[in-house]
Amino acid sequence: MKNTITAKYLLNRIMVVIPCVLTAQGVVCQLKASAELKGSGDIANGVNVINSVNEAFAEVVKVPDAIVILNISKSSSQLSNEIAFINWCQTVQPRTVIVAYVQNHELSIINYISALGVRVIISQYETASIFTDLIIKSFSATTMLYSPIIKNILSSRVSAELTACEVQVLGQLFLGNNVSQVAQRLGRDIRTVSAHKRHAMEKLGLRCEKDLYVLGCALSGK
Repeated sequence: MKNTITAKYLLNRIMVVIPCVLTAQGVVCQLKASAELKGSGDIANGVNVINSVNEAFAEVVKVPDAIVILNISKSSSQLSNEIAFINWCQTVQPRTVIVAYVQNHELSIINYISALGVRVIISQYETASIFTDLIIKSFSATTMLYSPIIKNILSSRVSAELTACEVQVLGQLFLGNNVSQVAQRLGRDIRTVSAHKRHAMEKLGLRCEKDLYVLGCALSGK
């Protein structure tokens, strides 16, 4: 695919899901300012700016192959909604390309988002040129992309993408259920659930139950 953004290509396909109006408009401006955008018309009309995650569900349903630039916030209450949206997209709208625009730089959070299988993770502190370059590459990339700041944060990680079963088990654990309760709720053998838990923790670099608990609190808004 040619790495040129055109108004026709963008129309109703790129969604900027960022609650802060100023940040959202800044992202649109970065897209417009990219060298690849020259001569492509009124790009602003081709980008759907959405101010809340709750509104994004309905919009993504309309565009199965949407490219969603999703804010990953520091607020635990907003973060839990953003994670839920990623999980929903991966299950219900798997053709959706998620670009995680990260304000929260905690290693465990970035590790978890990476393991969920988003297409790109970009720090909000990167330059405009890095941002637009990664957005353009996301159109045709088949592997996960990271901005330089994110690469540096994840340089020592041993993470791999979580399976659907591992995500499901972690979700139940984050609700406060123990392994036995999770097995009962999901109708699975307790040894299978324990294995999913262990593998997920290894992928996320979680060394103990406390690490798992802290991550669960952050992701569930507690």
